Amino acid sequence: MSDPSGLRLFFGEVEGDITADVQPGAGNPADFREAAFTRLLTEELEQMGILESPVVCHFERGRSASAIKVSGYGIPEEDSRLDLFVTVYEHGDQGEVPTLNAAEVDSAFGRLERFLDQANKGLHENLDPALPEYPMVERIHQLYGKVDRINFLLLTNCRLSARREKKRRPKLDGVSVTHDIWDIERFRRFRESGAVYEALPVDLRTLPEGGLPCVQLDSQDTGFRTCIAIFPGTLLRDLYDEHGSRLLELNVRSYLQAKGKINKGILETLKKDPQDFMAYNNGITVVAEEIVFGRLNDGQSGIHEIKGMQIVNGGQTTASIHRASKEHGADLSRVFIQGKIVTVDRERFNSVVPQISRYSNTQNKVSEPDLQANHRFHVGLERVSKREWSPDQSSLWFYERARGSYQTARSREGTTEARRRDYDKKHPPNQRVEKEDLARYDNCWRGLPHIVNRGRQKNFTHFMTLVKEELGELPDRWEPSPEAFHRYMAKAILYREVQRIVKADTSITAYAINITNYTVSMLAHRTARRINLDDIWKKQRIGEELADLAKAWAPVIHCSFVDYARGQQVHTDNTLKSQASWEHLLSLDLRVPDSVESGLVSNATPGSSVMLSSHHKGQKLSGSDLNNVNRCMELSAAQWMAILSWGNGAGKMAPWQLGVATTLASYAAAGWARKPSPKQAKHGAVMIDGARAGGIIAH
Repeated sequence: MSDPSGLRLFFGEVEGDITADVQPGAGNPADFREAAFTRLLTEELEQMGILESPVVCHFERGRSASAIKVSGYGIPEEDSRLDLFVTVYEHGDQGEVPTLNAAEVDSAFGRLERFLDQANKGLHENLDPALPEYPMVERIHQLYGKVDRINFLLLTNCRLSARREKKRRPKLDGVSVTHDIWDIERFRRFRESGAVYEALPVDLRTLPEGGLPCVQLDSQDTGFRTCIAIFPGTLLRDLYDEHGSRLLELNVRSYLQAKGKINKGILETLKKDPQDFMAYNNGITVVAEEIVFGRLNDGQSGIHEIKGMQIVNGGQTTASIHRASKEHGADLSRVFIQGKIVTVDRERFNSVVPQISRYSNTQNKVSEPDLQANHRFHVGLERVSKREWSPDQSSLWFYERARGSYQTARSREGTTEARRRDYDKKHPPNQRVEKEDLARYDNCWRGLPHIVNRGRQKNFTHFMTLVKEELGELPDRWEPSPEAFHRYMAKAILYREVQRIVKADTSITAYAINITNYTVSMLAHRTARRINLDDIWKKQRIGEELADLAKAWAPVIHCSFVDYARGQQVHTDNTLKSQASWEHLLSLDLRVPDSVESGLVSNATPGSSVMLSSHHKGQKLSGSDLNNVNRCMELSAAQWMAILSWGNGAGKMAPWQLGVATTLASYAAAGWARKPSPKQAKHGAVMIDGARAGGIIAH
């Protein structure tokens, strides 16, 4: 039974988030509330793994029985699935949560299905290519015959008048179809749980045996219950068919395509020697919140239901079995896989499951950045965020390490309306930064927009790889310095203000979030990251000169990208994610004006005490010189040694260049107590570009 007052409170919180998103001062003056709600919920669904790289794009036309509507789509990069979602957004009447009845649900799904039908029939041919919906409709048309599953999702801020579970529909042109609904009650339930995934209930009573036979290996003193079972290949195929990568959310790597040698071997065995599969395969490891046991048809004890099932090892096996059946017609009737099922209490999932995954994954190496549920980096940032006040001492920036922790804290502390107002004043909604947001802001600052464009999960993984490389193994109770925390939040301010500028520009009709990524990265790159982050933190905004530069560059970047994308042989969605597109944009003649240059810092690290060496004091360095110096000083001694080794071993550098690299490596080893000269920095910048092009140092 839901709590009506609690649901009303949550509804109000969501409305507050939407208001903050729509208000001119908070980010999106050109957007409407329905689009803001769609964006909010799809970002949450992306974090859950239900959607991958969702694109919010509203398109609606027609009336009554012929009406069509779509709110956006998602196409997993390495899966044969199409996700389409439609939003039903209603304003609450005096704080009351609106309801949605069965007829309205069917009507919304009907509009979405009619949209898909028209897209398949060539709807894009009747649309203006300049419209933002054109790439979406064209892409769906291109993919329609290539997908084997279509998920229709209804997103709504209403409460369903009667609960409806996700269910399969009749196939469309031989393609499996499911209907799934995310209403305000389900959204609240998930967010307030604080989980990083949605528990999947798996009912096994429909198996021929009346369940799954197993052997129980209980250990009372460990707190775990372990079972050994033999999974039919058809069961794993059907589970993956229904749930997709959500089965693998707690698997630190989602193997969604059979690319590597191991995966090809799996496919070959499934096609040619299915009866030998269990002998050759290492099996899978499953974790669950609860296992429901019962009698099977033969009277023996077995598993009736697995609640909260997650495959933490064997993701590539599961996805490959599904692909072999769907794409290659493999006969799975003789395929069986041994499996270990471990019961873990829900509250311990985040801490225990990564360890199970760490030790059970043996087919491919699991890197440490994959196991980041409670990484000390995020714990340390969260700890500092709770005590570092804004410069005017009026509010805090809330670092949301765990999903839903902001709303949980707000509900816990805001037990009355007055206390909620006090909480919101102390923790404004527009000063909340999720860890995935931080990864986006930081990677744009690093000049990695193509990585950011690959989606929140992939970008976050890349970000954590860089964090581990740069910070190494962090000690217990590690914390960033207050200044470092301020600069992280300054990157958030920079990104969000550029995002507001991009979305207010009516000439940017599509890919607004991607153009934001490119524009922020271009600002960082062209200034060699000499933008004064300390000043942004102190003022809690960017300067007018930098804002004007973003306004001038964003439409140029948009037009150049669109022209470039049209000339490529791949769809725009993939072009956005390619390094080649970023390198094309870097060729644009975009120059930093003197009005901005005068506000940039000359030091490699904003706020540092490093000054020009005595040999170069008094020199007036140009913006280009300062950029080169900063680029050289961004590299560590180890990176300069890697460049030196590469240049020497491959014959890529002349002896005098090797000498410059050696000098810069020694400066770096001494903590850059001495800066490179403009001439050294100029040569160093050329070496950096060559080494990055050769893959010697990361972009």
